[in-house]
Amino acid sequence: MNQVVNIARWEYLTRIRSRWFIISTLLIPVIMIVSMLVPTLLMTSEDTESRLIAIVDGSAQYGHLFEQMITHKYELKDGRPKYQIILLQGRDYAEMKGQALELLDSSLVTACIIIPEDLSESRELRYYAKNLGNFKDQAELQITLQDLFIRQRLVDAAVSEEVIDSVTRPLNFTLMEIGKEGEEQEADELLSFLTPIIFVLMLFLSIFMSSQILLRSVIEERMNRLVEILLSSVSPTQLMAGKITGLGLLGLTQVGVYLVLGQVVSTFQGYAILTSESTLFFLVYFVLGYLFYAAIFAAIGSIFNSEHEAQQASSLFSLICILPIMLSSYVISDPNSTTSVVLGFIPFITPFIMILRIGVEMPQLWEIIASILVMAVSVVLAILAAGKIFKTAILVYGKRPTLSVIWQWLRT
Repeated sequence: MNQVVNIARWEYLTRIRSRWFIISTLLIPVIMIVSMLVPTLLMTSEDTESRLIAIVDGSAQYGHLFEQMITHKYELKDGRPKYQIILLQGRDYAEMKGQALELLDSSLVTACIIIPEDLSESRELRYYAKNLGNFKDQAELQITLQDLFIRQRLVDAAVSEEVIDSVTRPLNFTLMEIGKEGEEQEADELLSFLTPIIFVLMLFLSIFMSSQILLRSVIEERMNRLVEILLSSVSPTQLMAGKITGLGLLGLTQVGVYLVLGQVVSTFQGYAILTSESTLFFLVYFVLGYLFYAAIFAAIGSIFNSEHEAQQASSLFSLICILPIMLSSYVISDPNSTTSVVLGFIPFITPFIMILRIGVEMPQLWEIIASILVMAVSVVLAILAAGKIFKTAILVYGKRPTLSVIWQWLRT
């Protein structure tokens, strides 16, 4: 036991004094915050340039009304209309459509909207643009056209202006959340979405930075024959246990820094992104996730003779762990769906999925306990498998073992 403690202490103190570790620990939160907030701020920032939109009004009924509504509804900071309209109507429908598409093709207009002659029956509008990724403009134009269509149908039905204004007046939709003691408070939509994703990214970076350090350490000691000297004093199991423990503490130190910085920033902004429960579960899943992947990366480091080859193999597991980030929008939007629950019991992604679910809405207690047990069993199996591979492969030089040979080691 003393040998394991000594190895863990040496690994921890050696790595934590590294300049690169200190710099990366301080810079990674800044990079994460900037990479997530800057695109959001850019997308939600006010526009500074007007858009020129071509409207082909085959109905000869909605064009002028849409122009009046859109130019007064959306304005730039300097008071100019955000949308300026080129209205085409009163001529041959096909000719007007062709002219509008020519304006779009020559980039004289940002987009063009085609209003058919039978809009009341077909209820179909067509939107043309070279950049179909500008969802904000599309949404504003679509909402305005929808409001205009409803208002005009009410006018055609001889409904008074007072009733129309009352019916079409938009509702204020305020997000609320219930606290532990039943108190009501206004929720922040952006914060509710970003908090679990930030937790997952912290988990991902902490696990893989520590595990990558472990992988390189095993390869270096193996190639420099230092492992032969080490194994003369300790057993392979003690060596790996010490390395995993020391680097695990290093990862926890990194997570602690992230949590403190996150709490300070959120408190300064008047938010509470951390609670005692969420922080506790985050640490539990971090430890289990780290141990699971540390065993895998240690086994990879034992097999390969160069860091380049090992990195290629470990990239497969990196891709697997990107999967929860790709699925984060779905899990956040529906954390209690069957798919989200099932994903929480797949060992390779269990820590990430459960952190996402806990960040949005606390799962049932049996789900948390069951997922922790699944991870605990997976950790034990992974460490046992990695131990067998390490004991057999650590002193093998030259020829890299094949998958069939590795499988024989595991079966022995």
